[in-house]
Amino acid sequence: MHFRASIILPSRDKHPLVLLTLFALERQSVPPDRYEVIVVDDASSDLTSGIPAAWSFPYRLRLLRSEAVLGRPAARNAGISVAEGEVLIFLDAEVLVGPGFVESHLRLHEQDGQLLASGVLTMKSAYTYLHPGFSAAQVQQAYGLIHPRPRHHAAWEAFMAGGGPQLLFSREDIHAEAYRELAFAKPMEAVYEAEILQRFGDRLAGFHLPWLISHTGNLSVRRSAFELHGRFEEYEGYGWDDLELGYRLYRQGYRFAHIREPAVYHQEHPVAPSVAGEAQENFFRFQQKYRELSLLVLLLLYLSAPMSFSFHQAHLVLDEAYRLDAESAGLYLPMLGTLRSMLEAAGYLLRHGQTPSHLAAHAGCPPGSPARAHFEAQRSAIAASGRWPMLVEALARLTSL
Repeated sequence: MHFRASIILPSRDKHPLVLLTLFALERQSVPPDRYEVIVVDDASSDLTSGIPAAWSFPYRLRLLRSEAVLGRPAARNAGISVAEGEVLIFLDAEVLVGPGFVESHLRLHEQDGQLLASGVLTMKSAYTYLHPGFSAAQVQQAYGLIHPRPRHHAAWEAFMAGGGPQLLFSREDIHAEAYRELAFAKPMEAVYEAEILQRFGDRLAGFHLPWLISHTGNLSVRRSAFELHGRFEEYEGYGWDDLELGYRLYRQGYRFAHIREPAVYHQEHPVAPSVAGEAQENFFRFQQKYRELSLLVLLLLYLSAPMSFSFHQAHLVLDEAYRLDAESAGLYLPMLGTLRSMLEAAGYLLRHGQTPSHLAAHAGCPPGSPARAHFEAQRSAIAASGRWPMLVEALARLTSL
């Protein structure tokens, strides 16, 4: 059988959320014989491995079971190994999708054979079950959404009485997209909208950081991309393996597209406290692999306020650096090299739990040195021109730390 798409879902102890995701994938505008779904069960201790025996689906469902924990990127790579579709679509196990989801990805790849498509910037969140592991903030938020809706009161009362996890929606509810009634906007959606999508559009035209949309909560790329450029880096812990792939493809000339419709919904679940530290470690691994300004500029967002930059400001720093280098035939390469080194030093210090400081000295330009004098002369020259305001601002903030 020839599949146009393979949908790959890594899952570890995400039952029943992954089951609801599988229900959502039943109602697609693309015929079910044109796509397959691959669940990679990453040593789950719940009921995930029993889903194929307990339920039937209109599409081909394959479940790959690993007895040892692989981690999410390795689990995705296992799915890639057996996928038969021309286009590989990656979903987190707990993401709900509307009827046009598969079609929206396939349509873009029909238009462009060297594309990465993603819909994470406008991803919503929704409560589909109640879990004892929820944080106090999640419990309060869930209550605010459930209180006006009597149909969920019995589940809420059972949950508050210590009755364990409570599922809020049935298969039919998922088909009807009833989970939208318990949905809300993610905190970063307005930022992404204002800083990226409203400025550069859904095709991210002219944006120097398009790879930032490369999150596997909702991402697709042709299978040939993995054959030509390798699979996911198998980082331990959470995060940045998907963005590393996006950056790698960006360097190979791939284009990027954001999918706004249909919207996708992340099902709320407990979050391990180790996630933030794991992401910080993997971000540092990513930095050390490339050590290029086009990546390191992202560290401007991680400086403490009021020194931090926005996505658009980081884009402008890159844009001005590229234009300055092109127009000056390499005259300002020493100054731009110091910028890159200061950012790399900031990444190193953040990775080791330290506040970025004395960055110019870390970059080989301590006060009073000939290197610092040359750097300051070049910085003064571009500031005097008035043509490179954001680059000048970045240099000023970094050297002041």
